[in-house]
Formats: sequence, C-alpha cells, structure tokens
Amino acid sequence: MSVQGEYELAARFRKLVESVAQPRWKSDADSFAFAYLVTPKQTDEIDRVCDEKRWERVNCYAIMIKPGYIRHVLAARKDKDGLSVAEISAVVAKAYSPRSLLRINPPSGETSNDRRRDRQSVILNTQQKVLLRGTPYYATAILEIRIEGCRRYLAPVTCYHATEAKKRRILK
Repeated sequence: MSVQGEYELAARFRKLVESVAQPRWKSDADSFAFAYLVTPKQTDEIDRVCDEKRWERVNCYAIMIKPGYIRHVLAARKDKDGLSVAEISAVVAKAYSPRSLLRINPPSGETSNDRRRDRQSVILNTQQKVLLRGTPYYATAILEIRIEGCRRYLAPVTCYHATEAKKRRILK
C-alpha cells in the first residue's frame, strides 16, 4: 500500500471513531462501518499463528469494524485511561495499519483470563508509535477467531495503547 493509501485509511478510521462518538448517532444503522482487509503479509502471519496453535485457518481475511466495537473502545479507553476521542481515534487508526504485525495473544498468567484468550491474536503496529500526552505507545488491537458455519474470520475484541514492555512480551 502506498503512503498516500495509508494516510487515507487512517483518515477513514478517524472519521469512523469520531462519527460514532457523536451523541446524535443513536444506533448502528445511523453510522457507517467498513472492513479492514488484512495484507498478504498479515494473512501469512495469522495462518502461521493458526498452524502453531492447531486452530483451523481463517478463510475470511476481512476484519469488520462496526459501530458497536468502536463504542466499546471509546468507553473503555475514556473510562480506564482518560483518553480523548482524538487520542482514541489515533490509537485505532495506528492499530489497523498495513504495517501492523499479527501475533498470538500471550497468556497473562491468570487462568481465568487465559480461558478468554483462547483463539485470540493481536494486531500490533511496531513500526509507528502513537504519541499520547507526550508519551509514545504502540497501538494494539485484540482479535478473536470466530467460526460461524463454514466461515472462519477475525473479529475485533478491543483496542488499546501498549508500552514497550508489553510489545516485547507480545513479540517474545
């Protein structure tokens, strides 16, 4: 993807986040959504994760970004981290980048959390940092492999900003 294409993709993500954040948008039908198509490199990475974990391979390589998911990210990042809509949109735009890597979601060490992490992967932008209140972070999205009939696809779970230590743990 060209640099111009990356800028346009990031602008679309920012527009989606900002439109969902508007109070006038009451329902999912009032807001637009789109599919992020993973790159060939990201496709190879998710296939490698599936093979390593002996999961069935994904056969639909589009990640549907819907208003409900964006609302979840907005609420979580505002409540937990005190981020503004502009900061949240920057995190989302950087996470869903052609430069992002797909890796397995590493176990946390807590068995209750690890059960929820089954069939989860992480999309992590290790090349471009997002600057939040003067501190650089890595944009990260958690994806889950879902199966509906014969369709196996990546579904977004959440999105957040990660520290250097978290990035190293994911890439280990």
